[in-house]
This record gives sequence, C-alpha cells and structure tokens, in this order.
Amino acid sequence: MTLARVFSCALAGLNGALVQVEVDIHHGLPNMTIVGLPDPAVREAKDRLYAALRNAGFRYPQARVTVNLAPADVRKAGPSYDLPIALAVLMASNQLATDLSDAIVIGEVALDGALRHTHGILPVAAAARGLGFRRIVLPAANAAEAALIGALEVVGAGDLMGLVLHLAGVATLPPVPATAPDPAGPADGA
Repeated sequence: MTLARVFSCALAGLNGALVQVEVDIHHGLPNMTIVGLPDPAVREAKDRLYAALRNAGFRYPQARVTVNLAPADVRKAGPSYDLPIALAVLMASNQLATDLSDAIVIGEVALDGALRHTHGILPVAAAARGLGFRRIVLPAANAAEAALIGALEVVGAGDLMGLVLHLAGVATLPPVPATAPDPAGPADGA
C-alpha cells in the first residue's frame, strides 16, 4: 500500500486554484475518508468510485483509503474530483503506473466507469496553462473545449479503462488538435 498524488483544480468564479489530490492506502478496515473541505457532492465520490472502479474492471482496495484535497482551506465542490481521485486510488493501489505530475485532471465518473461532461473546463484549462502544466486529462466530451486554450496537450477519454490503458502506454487515445476561436467571432445573422 502506498501514497499517490494527482493535481486538479478548484474554481472560484472564473479563477482556478491548484488542488493536490493525495490518496493514502493503508491496512485497516475497508473505508474511504475524504478530507480537505469537500462539499456533499465530493464526499459522495467514495460511493460513486467504489461502483465505478469495480464496474470498469479494477479492484477496489480492501483497505483504509484516505483522500486529502489540499489546500484544506479552499472549498471543493461538485463531482469533478471523481477522476483525479479514481486515478490516484489506482496509482496508490499499484493498478496504474504513470506520472501525472505535469497534468491537471478533472472529470466526473459514472457508475459504469464512463467519463461524463464536466462544467468549468475553460477556466480550469486556463489555470493549468498559467500554472505551467503541460497536459489536461478530462472526459472526451470536454476535450474540444479544453483545446481552445493553447499550449496544453489535451487527453480526453470516454471511459476510465480507456484512459488507464492510454496512461499506461498500452493503447492510444486519439489526439485532440489545438484549436483557436475565430477572431472575427460568429457570422452576422447566425
């Protein structure tokens, strides 16, 4: 059992603040505790992820899992922490060997392991770029939106298993081309 760290982002209006998602797995009665000022939707992640990891074909650790969302004085809201917590659990339980130190991870995970559209991607991608991260990892449904922010590699996946296979180097997700908004704006009358 071990410790893993994945980076995510909290939104305060249109500004993003870096959040470290730390997962420690150690011996004890099976249980997941989430600390670090999570709202009810974030606390419910433990139930969603238990089902999602098992239904996606992974082992859920039969141990004590502690999730710390740091800094503790920044409020964490919504289901967008599902994906970073899931990846950190897989890394800490030795089911995924990858380095995500250059990536911001954000996204909601469905009970079957599918990755769902997540709100607030543009400010998260802008924060990732501003903080010097090289990649953003998120649901495929958000990939085009994140690609609007240049200078970031966008890794978009439809489900947890596909993402894990990509991160482990076993399979490759299709690249998301960087796009820029039309400087002229929308056509008149549209």
